[in-house]
Amino acid sequence: MMTSQELDKGLLTLKLIWSAMLMSLAIYLFVGLQVADQVKTSLDEQTFGMVKMGLYLVALAILVATRFMKRIILSGKGQNQPAAQPGRPSALQTYMTATILSLAMSEGVGILGLVLYFLGKNPMDLYLLLFLSAAAMFMHRPGREELMTLSRKWEGEPTIPFP
Repeated sequence: MMTSQELDKGLLTLKLIWSAMLMSLAIYLFVGLQVADQVKTSLDEQTFGMVKMGLYLVALAILVATRFMKRIILSGKGQNQPAAQPGRPSALQTYMTATILSLAMSEGVGILGLVLYFLGKNPMDLYLLLFLSAAAMFMHRPGREELMTLSRKWEGEPTIPFP
């Protein structure tokens, strides 16, 4: 079983990463609004419409895939094997991997918003995709209860379902 100190250290690390990634969204907003006038695009209206639709579909696919990827990672291949098996990652390592991956995928939606803003100069595209990115990052933020549930599951203890 994970000690409280290990848990706190891992969660602190994840919360710092989460905070930094949220701040990067603010940086994307600032950079986008400052630099967009200097970026030249040569897309006609029809081509831009297709690119815009494609980027929104990619953003939606990323948001859906993020949830499934996190579930797959947290399910842990070989979770029925003994906890003391050598080479098996700990619950904390697995949780950190799943959380960082889901945060990075969520941040990708914000990057798509920045690209779309550079191409079309429509601030609503930037705001919407940055907002969706931030909302997804908020949903996938590191949580003590989620980590404790995963740890109990991996150690073979009964888990308490969340409401």
